[in-house]
Amino acid sequence: MNLFSAGIDVGGTKTLLCLTDEQGNILEEHKLETQLSREPETFLNWLFAELEHCCNRNGGTLSSLKGVGIGFPGVMNERTGTLTSAPALNWPAADIRPLIAARYPGAVVLDNDVNMAALGEHAAGAAAGSGHFIMITVGTGVGSALFLDGRLYRGAGFAAGEIGYLIVKPGEYNSAADPEYSEFGPLEMEASGTGIGAKAADYLQSSARPSVIRGLAQGGPVRAEHVFAAAERGDEAALQLLDQAYEHMAAAVKNIVITLDLELVILGGGVVEKNQRYIDEIAKRVSRYTPHQPVAIKQAVLGNRAGAIGAAAAVRSKLTSSV
Repeated sequence: MNLFSAGIDVGGTKTLLCLTDEQGNILEEHKLETQLSREPETFLNWLFAELEHCCNRNGGTLSSLKGVGIGFPGVMNERTGTLTSAPALNWPAADIRPLIAARYPGAVVLDNDVNMAALGEHAAGAAAGSGHFIMITVGTGVGSALFLDGRLYRGAGFAAGEIGYLIVKPGEYNSAADPEYSEFGPLEMEASGTGIGAKAADYLQSSARPSVIRGLAQGGPVRAEHVFAAAERGDEAALQLLDQAYEHMAAAVKNIVITLDLELVILGGGVVEKNQRYIDEIAKRVSRYTPHQPVAIKQAVLGNRAGAIGAAAAVRSKLTSSV
């Protein structure tokens, strides 16, 4: 029996399950549509039934696994077992560990999805061998994970890395007065895929000037992909919108790097993966802000597999350290 651990990356639309052997070799990866439920028990019934099917296909059962790691799109408090700031699931703030134990009695590691992705890149990706790095994901929002002194740093409330809430224009944001702020932070509103699309929509509404963006959107919602495609065609408005987004992200990266004395920045997420110039643009701007030796900036290499691979690696680390 080669089954050793399972890593699961739970997303708002897709969930990836990964089975590995004791050396970390991947035995199976299985992607499926996330069956969202506001009831943790219903969701976990579905999740562990799917995991059982994966084990069966590889000649084992759930009990064959030494451990299971799960990355969630929210703040996972490992002391209380509660998941918060997870709008895709919106569960009550109750301990889910007993629910998991009723379905699987082995070792369990629960964490934020970006933390798990950082562990994946550290175990088998762009951050291999690094002890001091940050992984930043740019997609619908902006998230990050901090890896300091050879281990994940989760913070006092297990919410370290929520850099989407960094203030980029002091005085312009009020969390009490602006409902949008509660879901998307200031940096996200400037530099995420959602923010870039919103900025472009505002521009098109306020300006009658011709823009390739308008034609690409075809009267529908304006998305970041339209802006990037227009920029590739040399559209002036798109280039200006992206220049602003790059500047905000580069400033945030530089502030974080110089505060924590990091050696590496990993950039990933849908916006970065689909736009090859993103890394070069951020690196160029960060270098311009740097008074001493610049930090290395690399693109994540595992893509949407990173979270599941990292979750499985977290299990192996936990079991090894407990021996």
